[in-house]
Amino acid sequence: MDSKMLETLSFEEGYERLEQVIQQLEQGELSLEQSVALYEEGVQLARYCGHKLDDAELRVTQLLSAADSLDSDDNLF
Repeated sequence: MDSKMLETLSFEEGYERLEQVIQQLEQGELSLEQSVALYEEGVQLARYCGHKLDDAELRVTQLLSAADSLDSDDNLF
């Protein structure tokens, strides 16, 4: 899967595709070349999903920090 196509996927779509890749690899019915290509795709998908989760975690942390800051400001008055 090329990076442009990967970037268009939502987290859920990427994760679903990763699950499919894992399932195909676990079945063990692929040639060596097919297995390596699928493994490479799986690594790309895992990295992509990991980055998406990291981004979401950062956003949540920032929102919580901003909310805490607002609460602290309200307590000053």
